[in-house]
Amino acid sequence: MKIGIIGLGKMGSAMAQALSTKYEVIGFDPSEAAIKALRPSLVKKIQVVESLQALVEKSQMAIIATKPQQVGKAAAAIEDHRLVISIAAGVALKTIDAARGAHGPTIRAMPNTPMQIRRAMTAFTGNKFCTDEDITLTRTLFESTGEALYLDQEKLLHAVTGLSGSGPAYVYLFLQSLEDAGVLLGLTRADSRKLAITTVLGSTELTRQSQRSPQELIHDVTSPGGTTAVALKSLHRHAFPHAVIEAVTAATRRSVELALEGRGEAKDAE
Repeated sequence: MKIGIIGLGKMGSAMAQALSTKYEVIGFDPSEAAIKALRPSLVKKIQVVESLQALVEKSQMAIIATKPQQVGKAAAAIEDHRLVISIAAGVALKTIDAARGAHGPTIRAMPNTPMQIRRAMTAFTGNKFCTDEDITLTRTLFESTGEALYLDQEKLLHAVTGLSGSGPAYVYLFLQSLEDAGVLLGLTRADSRKLAITTVLGSTELTRQSQRSPQELIHDVTSPGGTTAVALKSLHRHAFPHAVIEAVTAATRRSVELALEGRGEAKDAE
């Protein structure tokens, strides 16, 4: 299969890198700077064309990985009924379908930045023209970049944006806070960072492999009157759980607002 990727920024090039191991990838970006910024190893694996029309002619399906304001132009160039997948943040299916002007299958997806190391979490949904085969193919493509989750309601992508789309930033802030605490208590910056990162990685992997709930795992590490118990009491006293829920809710609310404004989350899509 020949897959066209429109937009070769961080996310588009990450998809191109992952998919090039199994598929023939044709890439295009209107920005010369973006083309020049591509890693030489990627340029050797994909075919970079000089126009959007050339990409449409050479490919069998298209992935739109542009900034939100460029989606309409990209979709309008695809006049047939091929599968189109958009990973542009905040651009609704109806907007893409209207730009296409064809009753073809369209997928809207929300990946996150760990796609750059093939550890993305991508949620996606499709329009009424998507077949089971289209859904299966889309899942396969995104599983090349991490894990994929199909949703039967497009509106749920706002919650996905708030949770996993923006989620890496919450994790980075937590890591930074753990690191700073270690330094405050006398550890070197390097040692504190290693302790923080390895702790988060190990805890996440244990959660995944054990398939137990976070609450059960919290119980395992907490002894009555022990260090973890007093630490958790402090976190609750400072409303840490509430703050996390509020952050995800605020990001979700903003995703809805941006969609209504018709602008999309341009910064998050870069």
